[in-house]
Amino acid sequence: MAAAGVAAATRESPPPGGQRAWRSARQTARAILLLAGREMRLAIRSPMYVIPNLIVPLFFFFVMTGSLNQIAAQSGITNYRAFQLPMSIIFAVQGGSAGLNMVADIESGYFDKLLLTPVSRLAVLIGAMSADFMRILVQAAVVLCVAFIAGVHFETGLAGAVGLILIGSLFGLAYSGLGFAVALKTGNAQATQSMWFLTMPLMFLTTLFAPKEALSGWLRTAATFNPMTYVLQGMRSLAIDGWVLGDIVVALLVVAALGTFSVSLALMALRGRVG
Repeated sequence: MAAAGVAAATRESPPPGGQRAWRSARQTARAILLLAGREMRLAIRSPMYVIPNLIVPLFFFFVMTGSLNQIAAQSGITNYRAFQLPMSIIFAVQGGSAGLNMVADIESGYFDKLLLTPVSRLAVLIGAMSADFMRILVQAAVVLCVAFIAGVHFETGLAGAVGLILIGSLFGLAYSGLGFAVALKTGNAQATQSMWFLTMPLMFLTTLFAPKEALSGWLRTAATFNPMTYVLQGMRSLAIDGWVLGDIVVALLVVAALGTFSVSLALMALRGRVG
């Protein structure tokens, strides 16, 4: 039914003259909305794609704050819950479900049916990633709400909390591009899920549980060169330090660089599959 809706959205004859480009863009936007809506319905019907992405970050949040809160206070970190919150949000948005619905479509043949319609090939990827962004946004918001209930205090207030969710969700969207690239390249669910396990160790080579000043030796060097350190720093500045523009800008630049890289890979994989 969703495929018929997409096909209907693209069967209209383009008008003559300069309106042709506008009509094509409108049809592409409509196809993106239809495909994104379908992806969101699939996510709602498959809660096991979402629940682990909430259990793991909340588990780490409560275990780490419960076990290290007093030690952190002795080290000068007076708001350790806020220090750990970005870590939990990153875990929430960096789940292993990105691209899994697309793999299911490839395996079931639905993806090939989409390619038989006049729908823009780019709309297929953008629609899926748009739905993934909404899922990521909801997961980050749930983790934040639980943290607020647990007593997290934000120096920047509600506006800073919204900014933290947006930075984390944009990072999650950029990261999901890797999952979609693997999904389109391999069409294999196990390979797509393995992206999470391969990149997970990189999270621990950063300022995940302690500030960089508390690290030593090779771990401090690794954290210095790990881009995730600067994403976490930008998010933590909103919760702990206030509106530190330099940290926020650097975090957004890192997210933009990752997004450019991952989406480029996804586009190349899409071109290879439809070509």
